[in-house]
Amino acid sequence: MGGVVQDREEKKREGMSSAKNGSVSDCVCRGARPNGGTEECEALQQHTVSLQAHKRRIGDSAPVRAAESPAVSAGVGGAARAGQESRCIRAAAGTRAEPGAVPPVTTAMEMGVCRGALLVVLVLQLSWALVGGQVRYSVPEEAKAGMVVGRLAQDLGLEAGEPEARRLRLVSQGRRTSVEVSGESGSLVVSSRLDREELCGKSAPCSLRLEVLVERPLRVFHVELEVTDINDNAPIFPAARKNLSIAESSLPGSRFPLEGASDADVGANAQLSYSLSPSEHFRVEEENSKSPVKSLFLVLRKPLDRETMPIHHLLLTATDGGRPPLTGTVELLVTVLDVNDNAPQFNQSVYNVVLPEDALEVTLVARVSATDPDLGVYGEVIYEIDTTVPPSASAAFRIDVKSGEIRLTGALDFETVALYELQIKARDQGSPPLSGHCKVVVEVLDVNDNAPEVWVTSLSVPVPEDAAVGTVVALLSVSDRDSGANGRIRCTVWPSAPFGLVSTFAGSYSLVLREALDRERVSEYEVEVRAEDGGAPPLRASRGLRVPVSDVNDNAPAFAQAVYTVLARENNAAGAELARLFARDPDEADNGRVSYSVSESGGGAAVSGGGWRPASSYVSVDAESGRLWALQPLDYEELQVLQFEVRAVDAGEPSLCGNATVQLFVLDENDNAPVLLPPSGGGPGAVSAVSEELWAWATWGAPVGQVVAKIRAVDADSGYNAWLRYELWEPRGKGPFRVGLYSGEVSTARALEEADGPRQRLVIVVRDHGEPARSATVTLSVSLVEGAEAALAVGGSGSSGVGLRQAEGGASATSVTTTNVWLVVAICAVSSLFLLAVVLYGASRWAPRSAVLSGAGPTTLVCASEVGSWSYSQRQSRSLCVADGAGKNDLMVFSPNCPPPAGSAAKETHPEVPALLQTVSGAPTLPSSPLAPSPNALCSCRPSRPSARCEPALSRSEPLGPQGSVWRGALLRVLVLQLSWALVGGQVRYSVPEEAKAGTVVGRLAQDLGLEAGEPEARRLRLVSQGRRASVEVSGASGALVVSSRLDREELCGKSAPCSLRLEVLVERPLRVFHVELEVTDINDNAPIFPAARKNLSIAELSLPGSRFPLEGASDVDVGANAQLSYSLSPSEHFAVDLQKSNGRNIVPDLVLMKALDRETMPIHRLVLTATDGGRPPLTGAMELVISVLDANDNAPQFNQSVYKVQLPESAAEGTLVALVSATDPDEGINSEMTYTVTSFLPLSGKDVITVNPKTGEILLKGALDFEEVNVFDFRIEARDKGTPPLSGHCSVELEVLDVNDNAPEVWVTSLSVPVPEDAAVGTVVALLSVSDRDSGTNGRVRCVVWPPVPFGLVSTFAGSYSLVLREALDRERVSEYEVEVRAEDGGAPPLRASRGLRVPVSDVNDNAPAFAQAVYTVLARENNAAGAELARLFARDPDEADNGRVSYSVSESGGGAAVSGGGWRPASSYVSVDAESGRLWALQPLDYEELQVLQFEVRAVDAGEPALCGNATVQLFVLDENDNAPVLLPPAGDGPGGGSAVSSASGADSGALWAWATWGAPAGQVVAKIRAVDADSGYNAWLRYELWEPRGKGPFRVGLYSGEVSTARSLEEADGPRQRLVIVVRDHGEPARSATATLSVSLVEGAEAALAVAGSASSGVRLLPAEGGAAAAVASVTTTNVWLVVAICAVSSLFLLAVVLYGASRWVPRAAVLSGAGPTTLVCASEVGSWSYSQRQSRSLCVTDGAGKSDLMVFSPNCPPAAGSVAKETQPEAPALLQTVLV
Repeated sequence: MGGVVQDREEKKREGMSSAKNGSVSDCVCRGARPNGGTEECEALQQHTVSLQAHKRRIGDSAPVRAAESPAVSAGVGGAARAGQESRCIRAAAGTRAEPGAVPPVTTAMEMGVCRGALLVVLVLQLSWALVGGQVRYSVPEEAKAGMVVGRLAQDLGLEAGEPEARRLRLVSQGRRTSVEVSGESGSLVVSSRLDREELCGKSAPCSLRLEVLVERPLRVFHVELEVTDINDNAPIFPAARKNLSIAESSLPGSRFPLEGASDADVGANAQLSYSLSPSEHFRVEEENSKSPVKSLFLVLRKPLDRETMPIHHLLLTATDGGRPPLTGTVELLVTVLDVNDNAPQFNQSVYNVVLPEDALEVTLVARVSATDPDLGVYGEVIYEIDTTVPPSASAAFRIDVKSGEIRLTGALDFETVALYELQIKARDQGSPPLSGHCKVVVEVLDVNDNAPEVWVTSLSVPVPEDAAVGTVVALLSVSDRDSGANGRIRCTVWPSAPFGLVSTFAGSYSLVLREALDRERVSEYEVEVRAEDGGAPPLRASRGLRVPVSDVNDNAPAFAQAVYTVLARENNAAGAELARLFARDPDEADNGRVSYSVSESGGGAAVSGGGWRPASSYVSVDAESGRLWALQPLDYEELQVLQFEVRAVDAGEPSLCGNATVQLFVLDENDNAPVLLPPSGGGPGAVSAVSEELWAWATWGAPVGQVVAKIRAVDADSGYNAWLRYELWEPRGKGPFRVGLYSGEVSTARALEEADGPRQRLVIVVRDHGEPARSATVTLSVSLVEGAEAALAVGGSGSSGVGLRQAEGGASATSVTTTNVWLVVAICAVSSLFLLAVVLYGASRWAPRSAVLSGAGPTTLVCASEVGSWSYSQRQSRSLCVADGAGKNDLMVFSPNCPPPAGSAAKETHPEVPALLQTVSGAPTLPSSPLAPSPNALCSCRPSRPSARCEPALSRSEPLGPQGSVWRGALLRVLVLQLSWALVGGQVRYSVPEEAKAGTVVGRLAQDLGLEAGEPEARRLRLVSQGRRASVEVSGASGALVVSSRLDREELCGKSAPCSLRLEVLVERPLRVFHVELEVTDINDNAPIFPAARKNLSIAELSLPGSRFPLEGASDVDVGANAQLSYSLSPSEHFAVDLQKSNGRNIVPDLVLMKALDRETMPIHRLVLTATDGGRPPLTGAMELVISVLDANDNAPQFNQSVYKVQLPESAAEGTLVALVSATDPDEGINSEMTYTVTSFLPLSGKDVITVNPKTGEILLKGALDFEEVNVFDFRIEARDKGTPPLSGHCSVELEVLDVNDNAPEVWVTSLSVPVPEDAAVGTVVALLSVSDRDSGTNGRVRCVVWPPVPFGLVSTFAGSYSLVLREALDRERVSEYEVEVRAEDGGAPPLRASRGLRVPVSDVNDNAPAFAQAVYTVLARENNAAGAELARLFARDPDEADNGRVSYSVSESGGGAAVSGGGWRPASSYVSVDAESGRLWALQPLDYEELQVLQFEVRAVDAGEPALCGNATVQLFVLDENDNAPVLLPPAGDGPGGGSAVSSASGADSGALWAWATWGAPAGQVVAKIRAVDADSGYNAWLRYELWEPRGKGPFRVGLYSGEVSTARSLEEADGPRQRLVIVVRDHGEPARSATATLSVSLVEGAEAALAVAGSASSGVRLLPAEGGAAAAVASVTTTNVWLVVAICAVSSLFLLAVVLYGASRWVPRAAVLSGAGPTTLVCASEVGSWSYSQRQSRSLCVTDGAGKSDLMVFSPNCPPAAGSVAKETQPEAPALLQTVLV
């Protein structure tokens, strides 16, 4: 197959070279290939074209070449299957064989094999295109060198010997691949050690990407090699020994993390399991999680005893999941540590201290001291403040952990806290640590240090932007906790506008509005109220107020544009976003919240078909975002422009709105292929549609440009998408026809000849200009006929609507044609009658047998639909279903009703189905669906809302109308009450017990304030609290002060006594403020409360009896006797409670250990401490004491995250903070101090990348990062405490390195095929390049260009692979070498660039034929020249180099020569020769003009290239005549025109005597004879003149000077005698002149004798010349034509009659097996494409296919058992339905 394809490529190159050089193809000689090889090439080319078309349909841009497609060779097994494939293609295309070719003989089995092979080829080619043309192999690692990985050459479709010949090789991209290509076999083999872990590490799968190159032509293939893992690596632990320290107090179940082993393998080979050597104390446990890296723990199973076994030796084994499994071990050394059992003791239990509140920081408060009898670290005591009362005291005091000194760290405030109680703990550094406690009581002395305080008692915000000037915005209260001058306060407001302060009462101010507001200009004000006391120096305070301005709906939404233009492509997806509209409303909240909608008024478009659709059926707008969506795909053919309005409405009250117009333009897409129109009817150039083809006729000899037919097509698209062009797809090359590019007219490209054959098949492609282009194909068959046949065809086409051009000719041809037409019509009529008779007779003979149509049973209706499917209906009667249509006839034949076998019951018949009849007879009528919308529902639309703005409705309140006197009285009473209120101090006092019920009347407030009935509600009498809930309110109707909610004294005043609430009362119109004091008295409603419901205490089990442990007492929020507490403890043999007084005021309980603890007996003690107050009745509170008996330090540090994930760019500098890890340890003291270390690095190179601060946990960079080397680091961090024994916690840090564009692209030339032949085809691969960028993502995306852009270009063949291909044709004579630069640029910012230069020389190809300076050389030579004389010098130029440009000359032997006298032919080489090197033209012999006048020959200039090219020049050698021939007399020609007289020779042609007759009385001027002579010379040398030499003088005769006619000079008389002798001289005009003499004897006779002489001359062989212009020739021609026509018609009729007789004889032979036997019915169908499908049945069947359009015939041959006792007859009655079917 490779040889066939290679020869095909050579022919292709030769063809291209020939097309480029015109007549060069005449000079190239090729060896003729066998017919079989040519057919195989043609079949393979057809298959390659089909594969290319298929690949274009699936979207693959890579070319499919028969020689280079791996799927073709791999799929069918090389050349053998390729030959089979070609045979299949030839068998399938047997109907398209050339005329005269022998059709291939193919059996059914061969056709099946061919179809299977072709199907395999197509499937493999499709799969190859889908996977991108990639070969994949798999090989296990550690494979031996020389192991065959795969048959690479065979998989790539290379034949034997091709791998080495085409240099099949691998190209690696910078790393060792460990495989190579075997040169001879072309197999991929292992070349060196293949280690998967070295190549891919932990990546799975491990795939190596290889590039395979072949040359001639240069191609690149991509091979993927997967290296599979084997179990060649054993698990490895980080160290051979692991030391662990575990306290003996550790509880069973404690878990201690271990570092697991690692396995370099992947998959099951890396699945590890662990086992531990036998031990009763420990076991190993693996974390059960979904994480790929599982943690390993050592679990304590049984308590440890250091005194029994201080050290445990264990062996941990890791086993992988390979076969066989590999193991790794680590030794575990576990050391058991001791515990601490003595607590520190203070020298005092209570320390009392007094300090002023202005004491400075670091002031020494007290020094406490405790001792511990333990030794070492167990005896080292550290101090800390355990608890404080109040809790805020922890920020005011600190204690030195070593010396026990307590110092101030913050300011003291007498007004806040007057007494501090500090619980001090002394703790040793044992494990577990033991502690002792004492109390420090600090009393604070008061000083003056309080600044003023400002409270906002009432804030009326937001303020409407339309609020009036003077509106009260806020009420403020100002106070100072100091007294005297330090408590007097002055207040101001800043900024001074638009607000101001108005003093309403002592310590009360109103913030009022001074100027008008505008929210759109300023939406919020920051107001600061400043207060300053009268101290020295003065103290200041301020209060900031945020006064937002509320919005009023005074702005309507406004679009940015009044008209929006939106462009949308058709066929968009439903729901696609078209545009985003935005309308701005400066208001806020609902006033500024805009909703969008499509206006229903006026918006819409007229659709194709005359209807109207509203815009809402096409688009919708999102009400919130304003996004414009498409509700359905848009169709440009239906809708071009859609204009509608979008309305934006805000949510204010009243709402405002705005409108915008949207113009949606639909952009056309090329979604409609061209559609061919049917033939337009008769007329010149019309075509006839027969089935899928079009027919036309053309006459032989039609001139160039004559229109034969016109292809008409339309495209539903518009613009360029509908601009159609017509292309002639087949035949290619210089055929006899051409197609107008844009007109579609099929015309003759040259004069039609008989060599063009009787029929031409044209395949015309109609293609639009869209992207992508769509096309339609039409086949036009042009029949080439004679003029008469064309006229007949025109006459026949008149009835069918098909017109033909009439052949050019005159009236004579028309008459002949008319005669022949009527002759043909008569014969056809007779033949038709004869054929009809034969058919009728055959129908009567061939009628179906009675078994076919007899019997009862259900009838089956079978219909052939347009697509070849069948539907069945059960009927009782026989019927026929025929559907008429344009170009298609469907025949439905009903299966017969066969009688059932004996004993069987007849089946019940089914009723008719009228729906099927309706479908057959006409268009089906669909039932109306209840879901289908009615036309009115589709067309109805609701009226749209008016687009007027929504104006707010103005409402006015009715003014009050009281009498002026009433208002004057009320105002007078107000002034009197105000005066009396000021005199009494303006304050009202009330008292109420706490927990009073809601609704309890506290006092008659309105009456006490002097308000009349109804005024409290009218003037809005209300309370204003100063930042806390007052739990009282003013009753609106009565104006009384009542309890509104639960009144809790403790919530209101805490421990203060008495509890007085200061209230402010407001009234409006005018706005006034009053002060009311409310005292809340205490009741015993609060039980004692402990700080917590449960108290956890940790006491070492070795604590001594009598040890005291301070407890936090309970608190009672009540005051007085209700707060006096007593304590009791639940029964316990180990503990008791002891009460102690602190400063003689507070009773503090201590827990006293009464009996030694035993943790093993009772690890936890649960006690209840009860506190009882002194109220009536008393209330109690309880606290649960949970006492844990401590044994040892068993808390390891814990990280706040188990995994820290960090991302850093690879350009991060050294010292950059990677992460801050933090671990916490619930232990205290030294056990909670931790150090951080890195225990493992993955990969190991991470040691040089990071460092960790052991104290802070900061992880810093200490080395450079490189994303291309390692992109992920995994570190394991350990936090270890300083306890004894030390415990540790672990976490993982995953550092992901982010790529930075720090690597420029790299360009490698993997293969360079130079020099490039100048005849290389466009698309030839010159070089293969690999482009890569070590960066990733956008930084690694590389864009390549080639400079200069012509004549080479880059084609991306695979990811990172490019081919440098030829874009334009080369011409070495113009440019002999190219300097090409391939430039690569990545997508980083800024981008990095790289380039690679290539030098591409162009090798010479013999593509220029030698060319003469002149196409025709004219050479003049005189005859009788000397032999060897130089006639001319010729020169031909060839621009090629070397042998391709070396020219040799020769005289062409084809066509050059001359006809010589005597009827012979002599070649030009017998006259002249040309020098092969110089081109000089020599004469080989003297030339004779009489023999040769013009010698025309070709001189060929042939170069020495391979193949050789030649140029021709025509030489016209004109021989100049010399007068070397005398005139020669010709013999007489017969009767002359002179009255029946003739001239005869007396004794033959060689005699000079001539005879003639003349009658007496002949008038003057009558021609008697004519002397004829010729001269072999030419020109003047052959110009003859005739002279009468004798008799001289005035004789009776004369001779024409140049005509030679002898005529009477006068009337002949008897005196002239019976005979006259004339001597005539014939002389030419040459120099010198030459002559000849003739003697003419004229006998004078009577008229009858002249006639007898004429008759005698006829019998003696003298011919008469026919009159010029007669009709004899035409009559003879017509007669001959009719004779041949009659003969042809008779022959055809005879053959037809013979065929009918033979067919009838074959049909009349009886066939006994047609209707015999029982069996299933056989259905045989003729499909639309003419193929036949057969069912495996026993019965025989018939399949007939008709011509026009499509006819499907289905015949059912029933196999019915004969009835009992009946005998089948040979003849059957006629079936009218079947006869009608045949005649249709």
